[in-house]
Amino acid sequence: MSWRDLFHRRTLIYGGSSAASVILVVGILVLAGLLANRFPLRWDVTKDKSQSLTPMSRALLPEVKHPLTMTAFFPEGHTERQRAKEVLQMYAYANRQITFQLVDPEREPLKAKEAGYRYPGNVLLEYQGRRQMADKTDEEALTNAVRKLLRPEAKKIYFLTGHGERTPQELERNGFSTAGKALENEGYKLENLNLLTKAEVPKDAAAVVAAGPARPLFPNEAAALKAYLQGGGRILLLLAPFKDAGLKDFLSGYGIDLNDGIILDMNQVSQAIGASAIMPMAMQYGAHRITRDFTNVVTIYPLARPLILKQGIKDVTLLPLVTSTNTSWEKLGQAWFKEKKGGFDPKTDKKGPFTLAALAELKPPSPKEEKGKTPEKKTKEPEKKPYLVVFGDVDFAANAYFNLSGNGDLFLNTLNFLAAQENQIVVHRETGKAQPLTLQGWQAWFLFLTCVVALPLIMLAAGVRAYLRRRRGRQ
Repeated sequence: MSWRDLFHRRTLIYGGSSAASVILVVGILVLAGLLANRFPLRWDVTKDKSQSLTPMSRALLPEVKHPLTMTAFFPEGHTERQRAKEVLQMYAYANRQITFQLVDPEREPLKAKEAGYRYPGNVLLEYQGRRQMADKTDEEALTNAVRKLLRPEAKKIYFLTGHGERTPQELERNGFSTAGKALENEGYKLENLNLLTKAEVPKDAAAVVAAGPARPLFPNEAAALKAYLQGGGRILLLLAPFKDAGLKDFLSGYGIDLNDGIILDMNQVSQAIGASAIMPMAMQYGAHRITRDFTNVVTIYPLARPLILKQGIKDVTLLPLVTSTNTSWEKLGQAWFKEKKGGFDPKTDKKGPFTLAALAELKPPSPKEEKGKTPEKKTKEPEKKPYLVVFGDVDFAANAYFNLSGNGDLFLNTLNFLAAQENQIVVHRETGKAQPLTLQGWQAWFLFLTCVVALPLIMLAAGVRAYLRRRRGRQ
């Protein structure tokens, strides 16, 4: 056999096959890389979706229609640098208009100074010539910064004061500082409103909140709220038992009556979570945008009163938003509390369910026309419908209970709806905690047979087969 025959048979065949295999593999890898860069796909298989953005952020990011740049400042080797990169990647994946970069402020001090850098973790966001600095690289701070860039003019929500109402400045258990911080994180500006010093509700009010007034409003204050509502305003009224704030007639005009009752409840669920009888819960919600995502979500209402709805009021459409369970009952007055007789008495008590929250949709105000003038044709603007939302409880949104189950989500969703920010209506994800992986019997056996038995046997069989083929080739 000549060297030429050997070359043609062995070197050419084996060498050519190896080269073709290498080229094919490299080509596949390059193509896969190009496709991955052009069409990035990722799946979050964690139970609580901890490796994805929250629904609140995902609802906001589609509004980014132009390039948005995020510049995060971290020194090389900083412990949080890699985690910050992972968070920024989630934003870039959610919207292709978003890009990011990590800058070492020690190596590029001029760039850091020009950006207003103060400490590691600062992120500069730039969008259409506007700039916004986020203090840190967690999702809450970044999403708030994006929202400020998209909506430079923050909507205002006014909290009524002067009658013992809860306000966002109160840090006690019964205060509303947690709710206030959550609203600010949603992009709202909060201000207090005293209708004794102002004759009317300010024109820039996106909504007015009256959180548990303990003393009656003066007639001129109730008249101001009514005028605001009839002019297309939105009001959220949170009431406590036995305190109607002098608004019985005001609410009755919209089909909502009050009595001196308080709701109690005791069932297996409330016992399991340690709730007392004066903390009725709800798992049934009205068919509305506010509560659309409240499937299998529990909300809890400490010290709640029932709302009595009267349908058929002219120009008013009533919808029960939240309903107590069938196991709830109503006690009238406060004598039972002194006597410590809170159990259900079929002779005096009424069995549930009861309406805990209701939405009143009013007929939009008709446009005013000056006499003797022909109305000019104008671009049709969307009607601003007046809405009144009433809760028979104020404590569900207080600091002590705001983060309990779905309470905070319901409060935020209600105000997002009233302020016409429906794209922010979501059920927020709780911060995930490490949980052990629990497998059922068949799952454990499947995992054992696959990983411990099947895969080693396949590898062993492949090795034996390769050995036998080589042995036959040598014979």
